[in-house]
Formats: sequence, structure tokens, C-alpha cells
Amino acid sequence: MIKILISAVLFFSFMNCSVSAAVIKNVDFGLQADEVVITFLPLSAGEASLIQDGSGETILINTGNASSYPELKKWLKRYKVKKINQLVITKQQKHYDSNVQRAANDYHIERIIVPAQYQAEFQTEKWKENDLFQLTNNIHVDVLHASKQKIAAMDLLFTIGEHRILYAMSSSDEVEEKFLRIPLTHVDVLKIPDFGEGTFFSNAFLKQLDTQLAVAFTKPGRSYSPRLLSNLTAQWIELYDVREGSAYSIKMSLKSYDVMKFSAK
Repeated sequence: MIKILISAVLFFSFMNCSVSAAVIKNVDFGLQADEVVITFLPLSAGEASLIQDGSGETILINTGNASSYPELKKWLKRYKVKKINQLVITKQQKHYDSNVQRAANDYHIERIIVPAQYQAEFQTEKWKENDLFQLTNNIHVDVLHASKQKIAAMDLLFTIGEHRILYAMSSSDEVEEKFLRIPLTHVDVLKIPDFGEGTFFSNAFLKQLDTQLAVAFTKPGRSYSPRLLSNLTAQWIELYDVREGSAYSIKMSLKSYDVMKFSAK
């Protein structure tokens, strides 16, 4: 049961999903064993996503900028998170990993996963390119690309039932060409890298992905790439802008999913 006050319902829909908007107080999705929810949290600076599995497992992807940690804690409280089993860091940069040690202490994190090139003063499990992992019975992860540049980063493909989420961190032509060669197709959700800035994602690539929706986080002074916006529009891909105050939760079963927008008042 979702304990919320409905303010508006069904502002966008797809063939296999629906979207609703609500003012959030407390959220309990009442997940079945084969269901998963991924929530893109609206921090004022940086990225953080929460995965809740029907088995009771909780996974956090990134922790945002140091200044946004109080916001992260408030949102985790709204989603009734008291313990985090696994933390995945996708990039060694202040907008992604500034709160690792605080989160590890506050939420008793058992497993911290980082890119292979990541330099850390705490215990980690390092993932390298082409690794395959099973995070829970419902969630499989492929490491599609691991940066060998100065900044450690990795692009991940989450598979949940029949659904695929590309958690993209790279925006170079080289990485796009690699994904085209795989070939990477039938991606339901695309997490936009670099806060939607820079030049990346050609029409050919987006068409091959066959994506229904894209999600982008924010940071101070962020300005979207005009090319990105144009190409998303050309491919009829809906862009969800995760701004401070509104979170997007995608509840997935084996064959369908619902997208919900929650606003904190």
C-alpha cells in the first residue's frame, strides 16, 4: 500500500506503464517477492538512486554531493529506509561519492561496490568491465564499460525481469560506438550521464536503445545540452528531470512497470 495524498493522477502513460503524481508523506510499496522499485532521488546537488527489492534488500546507487546529505537522509526516511545492504558508486567525483562514509555509518552498509580504478580509504568491492553480477534474486547487473581515464567510472545495465535500465555515466563518442556494437537494445529506462550537459547520444544510438523514458539529475548551474534535448524529442523519449522536491519511482514486476512522481511538501 502506498501511504500518500494524491494530488494528481496519470499525467503520462506508456503501453506498459503509467505515471502518477503525489505529495509524499510515507511510502510503503508493499512489494511482492518478484517486484522491484527504483527511485531517482531529487538532491539539489548530485546523484543518488534507491533500489528496494521484494526480498527486503535495499541498494543505494551513489550518495550525492556533501551539501545534499541532509536531503538524502530525509528522502530515505520517507521511503522508510533504516538499513542499506549495498552501496554502488558509479563515479569517483564529488557529485556521486561525497557521503560514502557517513552513509555507511548511518545505514550500516555491508557492501560498497566501486569501479575498478577507484581509489578508496575504506573497504570496497571493485567491479571491472564485462563483469556480471546478481545483486538480488530479481536484479542482475552487467558492467558495460569501466573508464580507464583519470576519473574512475562505470556504466551499468540493470536487468529486472523483462526490463532493462541503462545507468549511463559516459558521454563520449567512443563509448557510444562500443554500445552500438554490443549491440545494446531494448532499454526501458536511460539514466542520462553528466547531468545532461556535454555532447552525446546520437539519434542512431537512441533509436537502437528503443528507450521509452530518460532520467536526468541536477546540480547547481546545470544547463542541458541542446543536442540531447533535440535527439530525445526526435525519438519520442520522455525526459524526467529529477529536481529538488520531486522524486520518480519506477515499480517493476516481471512484465510491467508503473512510474510515480512524489513531491515533498
